[in-house]
Amino acid sequence: MGRRRSKVPLERIAIRFPSELLMRMDKLVERGVFKNRSHLVKAAIEELLRDPKYQEALRDKDEDFPAMRGR
Repeated sequence: MGRRRSKVPLERIAIRFPSELLMRMDKLVERGVFKNRSHLVKAAIEELLRDPKYQEALRDKDEDFPAMRGR
């Protein structure tokens, strides 16, 4: 089975997590809740950004902020 190519350009970032948090993330990956760490982090950020308390901050006057498309 081949890799599915995203229609949305992706960018790579580097991020550091405490060991204990990584162990908990890895447990979710091992149990099949997420495909890998990247998918877990992406899902967590998307969920956070849907939180109403962040929606006001995202409603920016700047119209050049790119819209997020489907996953």
